[in-house]
Amino acid sequence: MVIKNKFMKFRNISFSAIIFALTLVLFSCENSLEVVNSLANPEKMADVVATNSEIIYSDSAKVRGKIVASQINYFTTQQQPYVEFPNGLHVFFYDNQMRVSAEVTAKYAIYHQMTRLCEARNNVVVTNIKGERLNTEQLFWDQGKQVIYTHKYCRISTPDGNQHSGGGMEAKEDFTQWRLTGAVGTVRVKNAQ
Repeated sequence: MVIKNKFMKFRNISFSAIIFALTLVLFSCENSLEVVNSLANPEKMADVVATNSEIIYSDSAKVRGKIVASQINYFTTQQQPYVEFPNGLHVFFYDNQMRVSAEVTAKYAIYHQMTRLCEARNNVVVTNIKGERLNTEQLFWDQGKQVIYTHKYCRISTPDGNQHSGGGMEAKEDFTQWRLTGAVGTVRVKNAQ
């Protein structure tokens, strides 16, 4: 009798362990199915993913810029097609002699193909041929108008040590001519004597 009771207790414990293991498997399958379903959603899946790529931007058969990115996601079948740069990008603008006239870096960017508008976010830095540097958290590039702008706080540093900041900025796409809005700053003035 004692052996039979011990066997029954062992059998009950084994049966409980099996039920517990099956429950875990069923719940883990349910979570995996949710993940699979979200991945299969065409709204969230890129049509093409490119890694370690360069895009050349030209206008009237002249190279105007180059975009370098570690990952580019193309969403071409969307109602509003777009290109995403989830790991950021580095953009080079060129003048007519193919010299780099400006550079832009950001940790994230998205390009809306229909409006030809690019939005860069997170630690956006723009430098130009004059050595001026713009820092902001969001920057738009309107290809049609050939301008860059932001409505966020920004700071512009110049090679002579001047610092300008404001609540927004608009500039030519090569950042050679810019205008701050809501500007404040420090300007160094040389002694006239």
